[in-house]
Amino acid sequence: MSQISVSDFSFVWPGSNAAVLQNASLNVETGERVMLRGPSGSGKSTLLAAVSGVIDIPVGAVSVADQDIGALPPSKRDRFRADHMGLIFQVFNLVPWLSAVDNILLPCRFSKRRRERVNGPLDKEAERLMAALGLDPDTLGASQASALSVGQQQRVAAARALIGAPEVILADEPTSALDPETKETFMQMLSQQAQESGAALLMVSHDRGQDHHFDRVVQISDLTNAGVAA
Repeated sequence: MSQISVSDFSFVWPGSNAAVLQNASLNVETGERVMLRGPSGSGKSTLLAAVSGVIDIPVGAVSVADQDIGALPPSKRDRFRADHMGLIFQVFNLVPWLSAVDNILLPCRFSKRRRERVNGPLDKEAERLMAALGLDPDTLGASQASALSVGQQQRVAAARALIGAPEVILADEPTSALDPETKETFMQMLSQQAQESGAALLMVSHDRGQDHHFDRVVQISDLTNAGVAA
């Protein structure tokens, strides 16, 4: 079963005369891990934005977990995203005055569904994810996000996306601020979590050293017959 289905999707950013994506199609199955590649400006991040529902898209173009994303009004897209998707984007969007643990727990605060998918106390699960991603919860768990390094913030953002076992994980260059050893640890954890929960993982990255973690590597040019600056 496809957790992510994109069918003949075209998109033009407001104020632009050219389509960033033209007739793009992609399916990602339950439990499948897919790497999406392409040059800067080819529409990779636009495609992730469409799947996550952060931009308005046509009805029938994108479905996630059998839900037509374009058929949902913005408020219901927000709720669906909170319940079913883990997002790791280049802009971490951590709340600077909250602790690392409290940032990780945010999806569980907004989604009863995510809370119920956690086994045991929520704070212990946040600490487990931190440790798995190479962050010491005893020394960093109570630290404000603003006091963390860029690499530490990136891993907190990853733990936030993983908590509550969402069905879909979307990642846009999630290893860009990590050193090689931490990249490998991060990708092992991300891949393991996706496998354990049966999540569909769709990731954008220029790092070819991570290809072995994926079932497929797809070029965005293979999805669409046109693509210009994103």
